Amino acid sequence: MAVGLIDALVILAHPLAGMTAAYFLYKQWSTIKSIRRKSNTSTMSAKQKDKILNKHQTMGRKAPSIVAFVITLAIVAEIYRGIVMDVPFSELLSLHGWLGALLLIATISMSKTGRSMSSSKSEDYHKTPQRNIHSKIGDAMMWLLASIVFLGFLRLLTVLG
Repeated sequence: MAVGLIDALVILAHPLAGMTAAYFLYKQWSTIKSIRRKSNTSTMSAKQKDKILNKHQTMGRKAPSIVAFVITLAIVAEIYRGIVMDVPFSELLSLHGWLGALLLIATISMSKTGRSMSSSKSEDYHKTPQRNIHSKIGDAMMWLLASIVFLGFLRLLTVLG
């Protein structure tokens, strides 16, 4: 079956939004990691750290909504493919999709632990027990994100091919 312009636009909405979200999540992770690396060498002022941390927290609150939006676009595209393009139901499910749902769960978990850390009454919220959990989930999310992007690229080649 040939893919028309409208079909391609519907199908490509998810990958384009997904790449933007992947970049956003990577920037979240890498900026906070840079604070930790630069803290050890003392090349960053406390004011710079606070600015980066505040931006990280603000963007972290938006992360679950962004990931949910990308997943919604994927679901809409798959429904479209199933109804309009007559793709069999068995071809609509993929490991890429299930990993995306897992990423949403991890993002919600990250948001919860992040809120818990930032609302902590202690002076140094970096010493809260949630910090270690937050950091470990963040590292795991980057591996998960890399897997999702790679599988998504392969899936896109299959869908458009």
